[in-house]
Amino acid sequence: MSKYLLLVLINLPVVTMGIVRALTRYHVPPKITKTKCLFEVAFWLMIGVGLIFVQPLYNALIKNNLTDSAPMSLFDVVILTLFIFSILLIVETKEDLTAVKAKMSRIHEKLAIVEAEERQK
Repeated sequence: MSKYLLLVLINLPVVTMGIVRALTRYHVPPKITKTKCLFEVAFWLMIGVGLIFVQPLYNALIKNNLTDSAPMSLFDVVILTLFIFSILLIVETKEDLTAVKAKMSRIHEKLAIVEAEERQK
C-alpha cells in the first residue's frame, strides 16, 4: 500500500469528523453563524483535498527538478496525522473555551443582579 494512500485513509476520518462537527454545531444549539460554519467546512475540505493531492504534487516537483527530497516515510505519515489531529483538538478546545467564557459571563451577570437586589433590602 502506498504511503500516500495510507496518509489519506488515516486522516480521512479526522477530516470528516471536522466537517460533521462544524455542520452539527450549525444546526444544534448553541448554534454558530452560517459564515463560521462555511469557513470551518472550507478549512477541513482544504485539508482533505491537500492530502489527496500530496502525491501528484510531489511527483510534479520531482519531474520538474524543483525538489530533491526523499519520498514520504512512515514517520512523515505519523507526523502529519498527529498534526491534523492536533488541529482538530485545538479547534474543539477553542470552542469549549468560548462556551465556558459565555457561561461565566452569564453567571457573573446573574450574581451582580442578586447582589444589587440584596443591597436594596
